[in-house]
Parts: sequence; structure tokens; C-alpha cells
Amino acid sequence: MHLLFRSGLLLISLCLLTVMSAKAKQTRTYQLQYHATINPDTEQAEVQISLPDAKLVNSIDFRLDENFHSNVQGNGELELKDGRAIWQPPEKNARLSYTVELNHERSPGEYDSIYQKDFAIFRGDDLIPPAKVRTKLGAHSKATLTFELPQHWNSVNSGWPKKDDRHFIIDNPERRFDRPTGWFIAGKLGTRRERLNGTHIAVSAPQNMGVKRMDLVSFILMNWPQFRELVGELPPKILIVSAPDPLWRGGLSGPNSLFFHADRPMVSENGTSTLLHELFHTITGITDKGNDDWIVEGLAEYYAIEILYRSGGLSEKRRERVFNWLADWSKDITKLRGRSSTRQQTARAVILLEALAQEINEKTKGEKSLDDLTRALIKEKHIDLAMIKDIVEDLIGTPADTLDSPLLK
Repeated sequence: MHLLFRSGLLLISLCLLTVMSAKAKQTRTYQLQYHATINPDTEQAEVQISLPDAKLVNSIDFRLDENFHSNVQGNGELELKDGRAIWQPPEKNARLSYTVELNHERSPGEYDSIYQKDFAIFRGDDLIPPAKVRTKLGAHSKATLTFELPQHWNSVNSGWPKKDDRHFIIDNPERRFDRPTGWFIAGKLGTRRERLNGTHIAVSAPQNMGVKRMDLVSFILMNWPQFRELVGELPPKILIVSAPDPLWRGGLSGPNSLFFHADRPMVSENGTSTLLHELFHTITGITDKGNDDWIVEGLAEYYAIEILYRSGGLSEKRRERVFNWLADWSKDITKLRGRSSTRQQTARAVILLEALAQEINEKTKGEKSLDDLTRALIKEKHIDLAMIKDIVEDLIGTPADTLDSPLLK
């Protein structure tokens, strides 16, 4: 009887602990509401950040960009200094507001963020600036983003899942403070959608502006199986945003989305593909630790060629010509490492990666390949040369001769 009583007490204690633990976890989540109004009169976005209950949040330190952000106001305590907005929100009904410029020239006459009469294209990274957040231990946000659009606009699209037409769920498991990143397009839009092996692919562009949405969708469909074979698990959603001039005449990747200029060829005359290059960035999310951008850009360019070749878009002879052209174009490059890879450095990186691919293949008698290195780097996400050397040595059993190149000193 005594044993049964003790067992019962133990069971009750365990149940109470479970309930308390679940309640503690539940109370460690706070609601974070982003609201953006696109104002056609000022060609700006008016953003409000709201926390109905901010007890778990000590402070949010936003890193502002003077080219985008102005008129910052908020309740609680707000300090503006050195390009930062340091906000200590009140415990209840906390609100911070500011305006965001939607027009930004990347180069003279070419925009990477723009407002036009019938559409706007911008990045979530500019809409909600980067922030350092101090919270109670273990607290994390549950965020949403809602848009208020000009009266004649019909839609807004991004790489984030939608709750309804103008309401996005912002959930990034890698962050405790969720904020929208990647590309957004709003306005009178035309969108083509496909679902491939669990990934929702959308190509969205302004109506009646000559954007060949189905061409883009078909090209991605053709190359998608090779991306899947290389990467394995693919993102749940990818948005391709496209528009003509005066947008920047290139491609720009972001988390879960990318921008691709409407007049840019999907495959250039030299056999390279800006679209596949940027898609590689978006899918893999690989970044460098500060001095090895050549790896990030080199891999994207290498696989833009290789995936097109594996999909049947390049013959073996054409592939060889592409590599020969890149080798000749980059022959004067003597150094690869640095914070930002130039186009010619990227071309030289492709040649080095092709040599590394051959070395891995030869030393493992075909059992391992550059794909194995790339998959390992995708898992790591944040990479550098030392990491590549270690992974390759694990693959082939000895330090790689290719990575002892003077280019990498």
C-alpha cells in the first residue's frame, strides 16, 4: 500500500512537471507583428512593428541604413545613434514605426528596389532591418507580416508562406527573432506556379511588361531534377521575381527567392547561366566567413554550368568550350581569397574547382566527387578554406594538391 502511494505521488509529480514545462515553453513565445503600408504618394513603405505583450523582450537593437530608413518613432525607450535604433519596448502594446524608401539605385539608372505606378519590388531585409535582440532566457518570436496596398493593386508575393493574400507567416527556425528576408513583389501581378517534389515554385512579375514567366518556369523544371540530386532536401517555396528596365540588369539571390531581370538570357552566349547561378545561391544558402567569397561564387558558377550540362542543356564539347573560355578570360588572376569575388576571380575559381573535382575522382577511383564536398558545405552553411581542406582530406585520405595552389595563399 505504501509503495502504491509513493508511486502515485511520483506519477502526479511527473504530470505536474510536464504541465509546468509545457506552460513554460508556451509562455516563452511572444507575438511579433509587422505591418507595412505602401504609400503611392511618397513611394515609401510605412512600417509598424508591434508586440502586444513584450514582457519577454528586453531590447531590440536595429541596424539602420540611411539610404532606406527614416522617421523612426516608438513608445517605451528609444535611442537613435550611430545608425542604430535601440528600442526598449514597454511591456504592453509596444509599437515602433519608421518609413522605408522603396527606390534605390544599385548603379546609375538601374534599381535593385523600386516603386512604379503598378508595382513595387523590394527586399524584406530592407523593409525590416537586421537586429540584435535581448530577451528572457529561451524566448523566441512568432511573427507575421501584413501588407496594406494601394487601392488598384491586387497582390503581394514572397518566398514566405501565406496565411491569406496579404498576410505572411514569418518563421525561420535558425533565428529566435524572426524577420522577413528575401524578395517581395507587390502590385498588378501575373504569377505562374508549379509544385515539384514538395517545393512550391512561383515566378511573379508585373502584368503586361513582356516578362516570359512560362519560359522561366519551364527552364527551372528542366533543371530541377539535377538540383534535387545534388542537394537532396529542397526548400518548401522559392519565388522568382522578374521585371524589365529600370531594374538592375542581372540576377540577385536572397533567402527563399531571387530577382532575375526580364531581358537577361537564361543561358548566355558563353554557356553560363545567371539564373542557375542565383538559384544555386538561393537553394544552398552557403556563405563564407569573410575571406573566401571565391568559394561561394565559384561553386554557384561551377554548378550553373554543370547542372545545365547534366540536364542535357550543354553537350560535352560545349561544356569543354565553356571551361576553356573561363580559363582564358581569367588567366591573369593571381589571387582568389578576399571578401568579394570579382567576375574574373569567380571564373578562375571555377577552373580550380574543376581541377579539384578531377583530383577527388582520381584519388577515390570514382567513389567520391565534388558533389560530396558540396553537400557537406551545404550542411555547414558558413564556410571557409580550412573547412574545405578538412572535408576534402576526409574524402580522399590525404591533403588535396589542388588546394595547395598559389591562388589560395
